[in-house]
Amino acid sequence: MLKFNGLVIWRLGTRAMIRKYSSPSATVIKTEKFESPKSISDKNPNNGGPEGKENGGLVASVFASLNSLDNEVSSKPSPKSVKLNRNQILDNEIAKADDVNSLLVVAENPVVSRRHALKMVSILSDWSGKKKVKISDFERDPRFLKLCRILARSSSKDMSSITVTEDLNTVLEITGDDEAARLITNLSLPQMIKVMKALHQKGRRSTPLLRAVSHNITNHNESLDLKKSADLLFAMAALNFPDPPLMDKICNDVINSLQSNKDKPAVVNSIVVSLGLLRYRHEAVLIAIADWIQSRKAVCRASDIASAIITFGTVDFVPPQCEELFQAALSLKEEDLVKPSSWLDLVFSLLTLNQAKKEHLISTLRPEFIDKLLAAGEIPIPARRKLMAIDAYVGFQYPDHSQRLLEDVAVGVPIVYTKEKAFYVQSIMDTFKSLVSAEAFMKKECYSGMGFLYDAEFAVDSKCHPVPLQKAENNKSVHRIAVLGLDYHDMTRKTVVPLGVNQLYTRLLEMKGFKVLHIPYTEFNPRDNLVTRVQYIEKRIKEVIGTKPL
Repeated sequence: MLKFNGLVIWRLGTRAMIRKYSSPSATVIKTEKFESPKSISDKNPNNGGPEGKENGGLVASVFASLNSLDNEVSSKPSPKSVKLNRNQILDNEIAKADDVNSLLVVAENPVVSRRHALKMVSILSDWSGKKKVKISDFERDPRFLKLCRILARSSSKDMSSITVTEDLNTVLEITGDDEAARLITNLSLPQMIKVMKALHQKGRRSTPLLRAVSHNITNHNESLDLKKSADLLFAMAALNFPDPPLMDKICNDVINSLQSNKDKPAVVNSIVVSLGLLRYRHEAVLIAIADWIQSRKAVCRASDIASAIITFGTVDFVPPQCEELFQAALSLKEEDLVKPSSWLDLVFSLLTLNQAKKEHLISTLRPEFIDKLLAAGEIPIPARRKLMAIDAYVGFQYPDHSQRLLEDVAVGVPIVYTKEKAFYVQSIMDTFKSLVSAEAFMKKECYSGMGFLYDAEFAVDSKCHPVPLQKAENNKSVHRIAVLGLDYHDMTRKTVVPLGVNQLYTRLLEMKGFKVLHIPYTEFNPRDNLVTRVQYIEKRIKEVIGTKPL
């Protein structure tokens, strides 16, 4: 059996220096050398026993050290060093090694520096990543364990439960994302899904690792059941990592697995909520989910129906032949949902889909309902913007109705562009300078008073000649145009169309007397030359003038 007395000498000076880098994100202090543990056994590396778990922990610790020690690889000993010749000899022996044994023979040297240990472990990691060797070929070798001890960041770190080929924690403990990504192929499908879930729980959005997990799951022959699909989608939504190939695999597997689920709506609810959060308009899976909920209304809860409608509203999609589903949604009452905010989301989504009834809209404007929202604390800005949009719609559609939103709800609602949206809108405005130059002809960053900004407002006559805004206000012979620039975050994924909320804003602007000029990022490229951009804007203006309002 392998035994370790733990008497590894860390030549780092004082304990205070050790504490400084005990956390994963701290900088490792360079040392000249480490003495090898004198109690490492030379017994058969394949022997079993309790030490096997410790060995697995050492392997994980080794790979965890790779990223933090990159700077040490390039460090060179002083030319005046007494150990210069010995270091050169070790470097040459490592360079000549072409298999596990010839490489680990170097580790038998009485003195192996941290730099040499890192170099050997990196080579082993590279070989295992290229499948030249298996980790099991060396993970229990005493010579490899010696390297582990040298590279371990902390001798007190408890990783005894980790085994490279069996436990996903090996991957999660690795600080070097590229090295961790190489080990993903050694995990089973359930373990890879656990890695994705754990990354979400740790709040670790490692792009190389996420890409490796997504790639391997996508190419895995095994189909995903509903539970695995739900777990993956939830993690991807939380990490904001909508990998298209993996998303398509999940959606296709969901379609194939739905009918085998007879009476468990919770997992379907999780899937549909995540699709909404990801803004993923995969129409086939949305239709399949709508059909499933409609055919199993008896086992579905009010929240399941509401979640589906909210997702449909987010991606602006009404599944065909789902009248019963929408009837079920319209029959819901405020008390059927746990939170008043859920009722507001449902009503707003019905409005975006043009399905809301007057009583639904009015219910969200009542002072009693506002009080319920306030009972949970200050009403969030997104909720206040939804209330403002509902109130505006009621004002246009039911002008004689007296129930309107309390004024203080709309006071102080900040509506600003994100950095990316501001850059995109500015490129549009720069293009408009060639068409409408004077400020009297164009107003920018217009506050609608309905819970949103629109990017610009201008007017043209039937020949597309600009008209001063003051003259156009009450002139029915000219066209008042509102500009809505739609960047990546304003559009759905998979099937790229404006989000439901932007479709609602379009309807509200049309009710106000505007014709709306959409400029989506899929058609307008800020990096195109000015002539190309101007020609595109002119073409779109003519199209807008020639079309009837929705």
